[in-house]
Amino acid sequence: MDRQRRVARLVEHARSPRHRGVIRDADVSMPGGSPECGGSVVVYLKGDGNGGIAGLSFTGEGDTISQGATDLAIEKILGERMTLQEVLDFGYDGFLEEVGRDVVGSRTRNATLGLSTIKNAARRYLRERGGAVRRAG
Repeated sequence: MDRQRRVARLVEHARSPRHRGVIRDADVSMPGGSPECGGSVVVYLKGDGNGGIAGLSFTGEGDTISQGATDLAIEKILGERMTLQEVLDFGYDGFLEEVGRDVVGSRTRNATLGLSTIKNAARRYLRERGGAVRRAG
């Protein structure tokens, strides 16, 4: 995908996010924010009880990069039916490549705000439910 398409995709996800909203019966509601960009998100995660994800969404405010990238991260996680452990193992570098390093430039914190918050939600879910959290390494 060329740069123009990556920019258009990010803008589209920021303007019309597919995964924005509150999951009322979420197991975890995890806030996250970045002082650098002024962006903030709250991630809502519902586990399936077997290490998988039954629901994942977000609310938030911020720039095109932070909001669009959060929606893109959720789309990838749900689309690939990642487990909670796979979310924790999902690398920031790979995600930045998918979003487009040339698109986010030096604003990598903005681009990874949502993914970081999703990972924190997964850790909390596993910790509170007695599951082990294995660090990728």
